[in-house]
Amino acid sequence: PEFLPEHLTWFKWESYATWLSGFCLLVVVYYVGADLYLIDRGVWDVPRWAAIAVSIASILIGWLAYDALCRSPIGNSTFGLMFVLFLILTAMAWGYTQVFTGRAAMLHMGVFTATIMSANVFRVIIPNQKIVVADLRAGRVPDAKYGKIAKQRSLHNNYLTLPVIFFML
Repeated sequence: PEFLPEHLTWFKWESYATWLSGFCLLVVVYYVGADLYLIDRGVWDVPRWAAIAVSIASILIGWLAYDALCRSPIGNSTFGLMFVLFLILTAMAWGYTQVFTGRAAMLHMGVFTATIMSANVFRVIIPNQKIVVADLRAGRVPDAKYGKIAKQRSLHNNYLTLPVIFFML
């Protein structure tokens, strides 16, 4: 285009603010109040630190597994990737019910899914956008792979919007 604004933000700050505020609420309600909201002694009798460690690890490992899948050959198939992601989410839901209270399990599904969405924006969509914009400003034709990758992650974010709202409610 003839004119490119100085900063293209395409939902970047909305995504970051939503994730950060949600994570702060997770810390305040579920980590500080772990004995009441996170740990169900009848399901898994562990110290607070262990339950919190499982929570944080599952969120981080979940993003890393999802990102690796997107970059793997299965990432070339929209249906195949979404099917595997559905299986992962189903396994995560079952796993969370084996270690947390029912309420915390549902909330963690929301955090897990929202982390995928925000990390897509932070780690993939915006960086790819910056590369394309830099190429356009320099008069170069951007490599189409950046748009393809960003489209894949944007499509996933679109599909995950309704489930993440359901999980959080």
